[in-house]
Formats: sequence, C-alpha cells, structure tokens
Amino acid sequence: MAEEPAVKAAEEIASQLGEDRVLLEDLDRSAYSYDASGIHAIPSAVVRPSDVEDVSFIVEAANRYGVPVIPRGSGTSLVGGPLPIEGGIVVDMQMMNGILDKDDYSGLVRVEAGLKVLELNKVFPDRFMPINPDGAGFSTIGGLIAEDAASPLSAKYGTMKDLVIGVEAVLPSGEVVLVEQPGPPSKWNALGLMLGSEGTLGIFTSAYLRLPPKPESRRAFMIEFSDVYDSITVQNTIEREGIGILGFEVYHNYREVVEGGGMEAIAYLEMAGKEECVDLWSSRLSEVLGSMEIHHEEADLKDASDIWIRRKGIYEIARSRESAIKVVSMRVHPHLVRDAVQEIDRTGSRMKLPVVTVFDPPLGWVMAIFLYDPTNEKEVERTEKAAQNVISRTISLGGSVGFGTGVGVNRITPDMDEGFVTIFSKVKEALDPNWIMNPGKLVER
Repeated sequence: MAEEPAVKAAEEIASQLGEDRVLLEDLDRSAYSYDASGIHAIPSAVVRPSDVEDVSFIVEAANRYGVPVIPRGSGTSLVGGPLPIEGGIVVDMQMMNGILDKDDYSGLVRVEAGLKVLELNKVFPDRFMPINPDGAGFSTIGGLIAEDAASPLSAKYGTMKDLVIGVEAVLPSGEVVLVEQPGPPSKWNALGLMLGSEGTLGIFTSAYLRLPPKPESRRAFMIEFSDVYDSITVQNTIEREGIGILGFEVYHNYREVVEGGGMEAIAYLEMAGKEECVDLWSSRLSEVLGSMEIHHEEADLKDASDIWIRRKGIYEIARSRESAIKVVSMRVHPHLVRDAVQEIDRTGSRMKLPVVTVFDPPLGWVMAIFLYDPTNEKEVERTEKAAQNVISRTISLGGSVGFGTGVGVNRITPDMDEGFVTIFSKVKEALDPNWIMNPGKLVER
C-alpha cells in the first residue's frame, strides 16, 4: 500500500499531467520494481513526464511532501540505480526521447534524456555512440550520464563523461538548470559535479553530446587464455607496439559457469583505424599470440556489435536458472588484476556462489558477477557478504568501486574515499536538504 504523502503528491501530479500519466495500480508499480541487478523495490507511484516542465512540476510537488523521487530510463542498471529502495515516486523518462538539434559536420547532437542508444545511432550515418553497456542499445542517454557508464569500447573512447558537453537538469527544488561547457576547456563550470551523480542531485532531461566518427576498418579476434594474467602481458605488448585497440575484454570462468567447462578465460579483442594500419596490427598481434602459444582466431564482424554482448550470456543463464545477479564493478592497477580476480574466485568458492569475472586489461576495469537464488534468504546474505568482501579487498588494493556502472545501492563510504564522501554529502545537503533525490544511492545520509 502506497504511503499517504506519496499518494497526495501523486494525486497533485495527476491533476497537472493527467491521470493516464500517473500509475498507481499494483501491477503497474510492480513492473517498475526491478532492474538488471536482481534487486526488488516497489514504488508508491510511477509518473511519465513528456517534457521538462512536467519533470519540474513532479519534483517540486514531491519535494513539498518530502517524497523520494527516483529517475528511471530502461532499467538496465546492474546496481539498483533506478529502484525506490526507500519508497517514493519513480519518474519514467522514456517518453522524453526526442532529438532536439544536430549538426552533421561536427557530430554534435542535443537529445532528450529518455532517448535510447539504439535510436541515437540512427542520427548520423558516419558516427555512433560507443557507450553501449548492454550491447543491444536499450540504455537511455540520461541513465548513461547518471552512472558515467562505460563499455568495452571505453578503452578508446573513454566513459560517458568524455562525450558530454552539457546537460539540462531539474534540481530537487524543481528549478531547471542548463549546465554546459560551450567555451574553452578552462572555463569554470559545474558539469563535472553532475556527471555520474546517479540521480542524487537532480534529474537529467536533455544532453548535448559529441559523437565520434565510425572507424574506417575493424578487425576482431577471439582469444583463449589458460592464465588470466597472460592478458596483461598481451596488453603490455599491444601498448609497446602502438596497436590501436578499440576494445579488449576478458571473461574468466565464463565457460565453466555458462557453457559447463572450457579454458580458464576467453577474450575478445577488436582493433580499429585506417585499413592499412589495421592489417599491420592484425598481423603483428597474431605473431605475438603465436609466440606465446595462445590460441586465437579471427572473429566474424558481419555484425561487429555482437562481439561485445558476451555478458548477455551471463544474464540469460541467470534467467534460465531463475537466478539473480549481484555485480561489483571496480577499477584496479593493471598489475593487480590477477590479485583482484583471485580474490573474487576465493570469495565465490567460500560463499558457494557461481561467479564470472569480466575485466578489461586496457582500463584495469574488473566486474565480479555473482549468481544467486533470490528466494533463498541465506544465499542472499552470502551474496551480500561476497560483494562487501570484494569491495573491501578492492579498496585495500588501492582500487575504486563503481567504475563504468555507477555505485548504486553499494554506496561509497568514508573508508573508500573520505574526501569525496564529505564534499559530495555537503553539496547534496545544500541542493537537496530533504534528501528526496534517489535516496540510498551513491552515498549514505
């Protein structure tokens, strides 16, 4: 049963937006109670704005009643980002999916926050959005910005913040602000504060982006490793040789968990650039892998994007087993990747949980993906302990948590980064004294 303040806020919002844009039925609310993380939390209400004025009204009304507001895109978050874990109103941004402006020459485009990557990639024939975490293009631009999302192609293109020139956002007061950096890089701006704030400082309603050109030529390889650390050796060689890597991702225990057995790790590596360069790099990489007696073969690139959706197999096997997944995303120094992977293995074994580790050698990005039975209370507890152990070990290795996926319900604590928690919490209190914007995420109150 929805709480009274939330109901009153929803009724006021319905009077402004229309009753068809406010969902209160149990079935409707249940549909918004989960994301890709496996966590469940039912909202008191769901609202579907169609423009920035709607969002402003929603947030202002919710703030007056002290009701939490949780922005949501497609629900592809792996860390519970769009879930109302403290109750409240979920704001479904998917109706705000327009293309507001574009420039074919520069690749600049202004879009609404609910636009999906799949649709954004249709805007320019010769440019694309390289941040596509789910591999299928379902993630929304607002969600990617909120989490400062990464993908395998971040080895070349960076994370989402590297593509964002500006955002329009609705603050907790309902005020609409435009935060952009249209001038020289030295110009003072607050854009860096907003990017990656995970919906805790406001709701993104539109964004100004610069999309990179599609590479002229691409070549991909599937590689099998008997020791995950060999991938670091390969990466070091790639850097010395100056090979232009588009993405390099390694899946440890993938075949054991998903396919029932096989090599310790499989990897996908893609290079991109001028055709003559790619030919040269491809030949040199084959020589390097051959000298290390590492099995490899060229992958079919009829649909190049398919090579980066391997982790979908993990989600599909989880669904087939009626399992949930718990993801801990982190970044460590490349020479400590083996330590991080071994700790994840030990944790999975100790907690009796299947676990697949995905890591990107160029970035030092490591993702531990635990599979568990969400109906088994003891297994849920073991999974939480497993996640906290991996987080603690990552911090002890000098790493950071949340790279590429956001932190979500895992939250950053003072022992992870005291300075960030102190400063961000003070900014949060100043902008959001009622703590209504996506509470329970990123930092604790």
